[in-house]
Amino acid sequence: MQGSDERMSLYDDELRPDEEAARVICDEELIHIEIKELNKRIKDKGVSKELASRLKQRRRTLKNRKYATSLREKKDAEISTLEIKRDLERQELRDLEQESDMIRERVQTMTQQYNRILEFAHENNLDVNTGDIDFPLSPEGRSSE
Repeated sequence: MQGSDERMSLYDDELRPDEEAARVICDEELIHIEIKELNKRIKDKGVSKELASRLKQRRRTLKNRKYATSLREKKDAEISTLEIKRDLERQELRDLEQESDMIRERVQTMTQQYNRILEFAHENNLDVNTGDIDFPLSPEGRSSE
């Protein structure tokens, strides 16, 4: 448990602004300053090696945090966009299924009407020329050419 406490302490120190470092440069500047400019400032102010090291580590920490936040925001935006797209596609699929069901019902109704006409013609000895029809009426009977 002690190792965990030490890591938490180091992590807390990393997140906490350093008063001595803040006198050299504030966090906002530290994030945006070029490393060459930071090195120049460190040299001009005669900052100790230990403080310079802390400043550079703080800069990396702040930049990493900013980068991670940016990535999270991009990921959240992409997820939101993909969810909207998914919902639109699901709605389109529902619409197409509904349209397909309506077409199937129409085909079934037409098939029933056609069969009744053929039955009526047969019962009344009427000659119905079905030679023009060269495909089965039911989808199951058709070959997929």
